[in-house]
Amino acid sequence: MRINNGQLRKDITSSQSAIALSLLFLLLLTGRAIYVAISVDATTKGIFILIAYSTSLIFVGFIAGINIFNIKTTKQQERFSLQNTDLSKAPVNYNPKLASFSTSEIFIIEFMLENDGQCWQREIVEKSNMDGSKISRTLSNLERNGIVSRVRDGMGKRVILNKEELL
Repeated sequence: MRINNGQLRKDITSSQSAIALSLLFLLLLTGRAIYVAISVDATTKGIFILIAYSTSLIFVGFIAGINIFNIKTTKQQERFSLQNTDLSKAPVNYNPKLASFSTSEIFIIEFMLENDGQCWQREIVEKSNMDGSKISRTLSNLERNGIVSRVRDGMGKRVILNKEELL
């Protein structure tokens, strides 16, 4: 799995910016509360009430922002896992030869094994969440390695798994 360092840096910067902005608002609201309290000759208790009120508003806003960020991140993770669910649907029987293949290649190989070693290329596209060009590129790689062969059959292509290459 690749870690997107640019996204990670962006998330850290966003968090740091939110904290800095919250502290700035806290300082401004606290300063305003003190200014208003002093200008109307408020008691010390009144000043502390205004400061506490301002502080609580800032922290409520900060906590709400963190929760919204976490919800957004969770939804992105759910969307990512849903996109990849079809690829990992079939259980992977450990085979040292399969360990060297990509996820999409493993999906195709397992799909072919479930379908007696042959199917239409169109069926692979329909059963996966990958587009036709990705399937075609993946099949080209597998064909280059001798794992599958494709035969033009009418308007489509029949894909045949060379099981001997997997042993």
